[in-house]
Order: sequence, then structure tokens, then C-alpha cells
Amino acid sequence: MIHRFHEFHPFVTFFYYVGAISLLMIMLHPVFLVAAFLIILGINYQQDRCKGIKRWRYFILFSGLFIVVLNPLFNERGLHLLFIIFEHRVTLEAVLYGGITALSLIGIVSLFVSYNEVMTPNKLLFLFARVLPQFAVLLMLTLRFIPLMKRRLDDISAVQQSKAITVTTGSLRDKAKNGLLFVQVLLTYSLEEAIQTADSMKARGYGSGKRSAYEHYRWHRGDVWAISFLFLLLVGSLIGRMLQYGHLTIYPVMESIQLTQLEPLILLVFVLYLSFPLLVEGGSYLKWRIFN
Repeated sequence: MIHRFHEFHPFVTFFYYVGAISLLMIMLHPVFLVAAFLIILGINYQQDRCKGIKRWRYFILFSGLFIVVLNPLFNERGLHLLFIIFEHRVTLEAVLYGGITALSLIGIVSLFVSYNEVMTPNKLLFLFARVLPQFAVLLMLTLRFIPLMKRRLDDISAVQQSKAITVTTGSLRDKAKNGLLFVQVLLTYSLEEAIQTADSMKARGYGSGKRSAYEHYRWHRGDVWAISFLFLLLVGSLIGRMLQYGHLTIYPVMESIQLTQLEPLILLVFVLYLSFPLLVEGGSYLKWRIFN
């Protein structure tokens, strides 16, 4: 059987993303984070040619720059002085710490873009609805909140434009008035639909008994091998982090950025874990080329 990443059991893909996000939060080393970001870009390119990343490019760019600039403004700690501006010390340690935090953040955001491509609402419901039905619905609604609000706002804007009501023309007062009108319509529309959804779920007895799944996912041999492979790599990365590898100490004295002792091995394990979707897709492509 030729496997592709999104065809694995939902628990396998969910485990991958939870582990990857956890590693991006604790492996705070520039080399690790740069490698992780490049891998995540490769995953997004393989999935949709980075179309999702392009929709978030301004948020990723400005949030990263904001953190890199903000940290030196409020933090003067460090021995390596870069320059002084308005009697404020800007140190290498402060800039590097802001850069590490920014890389971690944009890596997690980019990973969530990939997550939305793979983990569909049906998969989330299949994983959690039987055990935690209320949590499953809340999680699904939370993840789809912003895209749903954006689509509704686009629909409202199209209708209002047909009546010559826009937020792009006119005086500042007119723009603010029309913008508040859009928000009022959006909130009313969302609340009415939420009430209808809640009534429909209550009428169908959601959460009152054992729930069946619209789609039934079965475990296969490939899923068992995949979850075992990911589990071993995740445990190896966590053990490495517990041994103080994969983390650059900046305060009180900054360590060398070069990898030392077992850090190259931990980096390899870390990269293998994050590269799992690419490895699966590459293996599937090679298998397809061989047998076709």
C-alpha cells in the first residue's frame, strides 16, 4: 500500500502536530529553529504550494519583526553591546533572544497552516467526540472561527456594496459608521446561526449517548509503524532536551551557537521527526515511480 501523510489514521497525524508544536516551543536554539522553519515551509509547499502561508505572510512577517525589535527595546541585559540609541543599550543577547522567540512563533503559525490542511473537522470529531463531545465541538468551532468570520464578512460586504455602502470610500466618519454596521450585521448573523446550530444539535440528541462517526477510520499496519516511529523520535528529542541539548543559554552568559557534544545527533532526531510528512510523501512518490 502506498501511504500519503493525510491518509494516515487521524491519531497519527494529530500526534505528529502536537509533538511538532511541543518541540518548537522547547527547542529554543537558532540552528534547530531555522532547520524546523525550512522543513515546515517544505511541508506547506508540498501540500498546497504555500498558498496557505501566503495568506498569512503579513502576519508572520510583521509579528516576527515586532518580536525581534520589541525585545531589545525593553531588555538591556547582555555583555555584547551592539550600539547605543538614545542612551539605550542594544545588546547581541537581546536581539538573539528576540530572534529565537520570533522563529519559534512563526514556526508554530506555519505549522498550524499545515495542520488546517490535514486535520479536517471530521477527523477531530472522530478522535474526540465519543470521549469528550463538548470539547470536540468547542475545539472544532474555535479552529474554524476566524475563517468562518472572514467568509461571512466577505458575504456581508458584497451585499452592502450593492447598496453603495462600503468602508473604502467616503470620509473617515462614514467609513467608521459603515464599519460598525458591518460588525453589527456580522454579530447578528453569527448569533442567529449559532442558536439554530445549538437547537439542531439538541434536537438530534448530541452528547446524550454514544456517538457514531460519519467517517470510520481503521488502523492499518502502516499506521502502527508510523506512530511507533514518531513516538521514538519524540522521546529521543525530549530526552535530549532534558539533558540540556537543543537550547541556547543566553542569560546570564551567552553560550556558543555552535553545536557541541550530542547536539548534532539530537538535531538529526529533531529534523527526522519534523520531516516525517516529507519522508512519507517522498517514499510514496518513489514507490509509485518504481511500480508504475
